[in-house]
Amino acid sequence: MFESLELFDRQLLLAINGCNSEFFDTLFYVITQTWASIPVFLFAFYLLQRKYGWKLSLFSMLCIALAIGCADIISTECFKKVICRYRPSHNLEIEQMVHIVRGYKGGMYGFVSSHAANMFAFATFVSLLLKNKWCTFLFMSWTMIVCYTRMYLGVHYPADIFCGALLGCVCAFCFYLLEQKIVSRKGIQM
Repeated sequence: MFESLELFDRQLLLAINGCNSEFFDTLFYVITQTWASIPVFLFAFYLLQRKYGWKLSLFSMLCIALAIGCADIISTECFKKVICRYRPSHNLEIEQMVHIVRGYKGGMYGFVSSHAANMFAFATFVSLLLKNKWCTFLFMSWTMIVCYTRMYLGVHYPADIFCGALLGCVCAFCFYLLEQKIVSRKGIQM
């Protein structure tokens, strides 16, 4: 069963990665860069500040940063360095079939995706705080676009993305609960 899942994962990756064009190569290469998400982070901070004020929104952003940091460390130290699953761009069996953009191949190992873990930690936490379906749609859509770029660029399998997303959601939820506990003890309204 594991072999059939791995084969499906590989085929899906090659299908996504194989639908390339010069325009999307450039667009997705830019979107996958961390700095490309800065306007989204700033917009989230703006919305939090409007809803909760400066003091609470700064505390929330600190908790979001901790959730992202936790997701990043776990994805790297507990998964990538332990499981050692080669990225598609480094997998000798398929690397010749993978479309590489601008020579970008990522690190050697890719399970789980740190991009997915980090972005889902951010989007989940912000969604839990804002409790607004349109904001959730907006932040989750951006997160899914960023995750798609990772497969399009051939640096992550879909399973890397899926498991990274789960990790990010769990980290966000845990830090959200911690934040809520701290806020309720301090008597601050959320």
